[in-house]
Amino acid sequence: MYESLLMGLYTADQMRTVDATAIDGIGIPGSHLMERAGVAVAAEVVERYDPEEVAVFAGKGNNGGDGFVVARELFNAGVEVSVLTLAPAAEYKGDAKLNLDILERLGVDVREGFAKDGSPTEDTAVAVELADVIVDAIFGTGFTGAAKGAAAAAIELMNQAPAEVVSVDIASGVGADKGTVNGPAVRADVTVALHAPKVGHFVTPGGAYSGEVVVAPIGIPPLCDREPDVWLLTVAGLQPLVRPKGSLDHKRSVGTVLVIGGSAGMTGAAHLAAMAALRGGGGLVHCVLPEGAGGEKPYPEVIAVTAPGGAGRFTAASRTPLFEEASGFAAVVLGPGLGRADETVLLARELVTVDKPLLVDADGLFALGARPELLAERSAPTVITPHEGELGRLLGVPAAEVAALRLDHARAAASRSNATVVLKGEATIVADPSGAAYVVPTGNPGLATPGTGDVLSGVIAAQLAKGLGATEAACLGAFVHGLAADIAAADATGTEGMVAGDLLTYLPAAIELVKAGDEEDEDHE
Repeated sequence: MYESLLMGLYTADQMRTVDATAIDGIGIPGSHLMERAGVAVAAEVVERYDPEEVAVFAGKGNNGGDGFVVARELFNAGVEVSVLTLAPAAEYKGDAKLNLDILERLGVDVREGFAKDGSPTEDTAVAVELADVIVDAIFGTGFTGAAKGAAAAAIELMNQAPAEVVSVDIASGVGADKGTVNGPAVRADVTVALHAPKVGHFVTPGGAYSGEVVVAPIGIPPLCDREPDVWLLTVAGLQPLVRPKGSLDHKRSVGTVLVIGGSAGMTGAAHLAAMAALRGGGGLVHCVLPEGAGGEKPYPEVIAVTAPGGAGRFTAASRTPLFEEASGFAAVVLGPGLGRADETVLLARELVTVDKPLLVDADGLFALGARPELLAERSAPTVITPHEGELGRLLGVPAAEVAALRLDHARAAASRSNATVVLKGEATIVADPSGAAYVVPTGNPGLATPGTGDVLSGVIAAQLAKGLGATEAACLGAFVHGLAADIAAADATGTEGMVAGDLLTYLPAAIELVKAGDEEDEDHE
């Protein structure tokens, strides 16, 4: 992976280390960094909204101090500003207190915005109602736990207000490390990330609260930076991974894929995966189905093969023919529409030992049960593509736990299985067994429809067949898959009526955009 061309995402600890290096190591005053932060946020507010009235919610820490600088800059620019503090003035310390004092000497409208019981004052409610823009400067990246009292009340006011909400560094209530949301959280329209983006800006559920993320430099030199272990995928980082077809190539030289799947009434999933492998740049693709599975052949470009079976499902009799068939292909997909009969499950557990790059999805994952370790001894590249429910079953935890800590659970599964894990959903996560993780910024709600996961399997398999490693293939395939959905939504379908077949239509265009290094369609909020 070309990490130097990706966007690194910091945790709170990493950002603290960067700040400490700048302040203690280089000697840059913390007040200078606060000044640069507030100036950057204020400039973004003015440029984007040109507001007449702004309300600033300021917490007790340095994030509140940033908010005070924002308020001063807006005031000096002629904007009517109301500053609503979450604590008495005496409780503010250090650089935050310095900037609060400046506001008071300037005559800026600064009020303690909440009663002792945490309820907002009448003045606070009025300020929020009149504001064109609200600045959220309650919590910074060090926040953990759940917002309570005045903070919770302020968050509720912001979320109910008609005004646009701009969060300073991160939406208050969101955990910067993992994107956790354990209580009330601001639903920002824009988040101005200071110095660098954070993990919580993009990993859901917290990522869904960030709105558009804008990164603002605040004067920290590059030598203070640290190497992250979570990255946001970009066109620039993925472009070198594209393996374009050359003039001397033929159908077998550009990647051959075998899809093992389908059962009575469920052949469509296997065919979709196979066609997606072709649309994803693969060459020769076979789709092997069990005898008696029935169903029409929807794509003439895909070669359909029948293996011995019984009652439209794979059985023990399928084993030898399937292994023989797999030996002639560069990559194998196991699972789409496979079925969950006992004999089929046992066969699938044997098939994961095939000595080829392998992608396991759907019923193939079901066959693994709660034993991701069944994949751990494989030497060839391995990718699994679960949704939250499937990953929960693999790890033996409820799906809700996976949803709350997507990054942690994706990494855990990658470690236990020694496979690259593609955790599907909003902001799909690709987790490598090494612990490195990548967030996919493409895709939209239109993907919430049957068959799109089968398309993803085929696209990734095509990249495996071209010789990419498991994580590289997963990152490129997942990005292109989401980009195809974005192009489809913009070009024709919208998101409400999108179907899996639409992705097949737009996959080639998505690949061409990445191949060309086209950044135009990369930003998807």
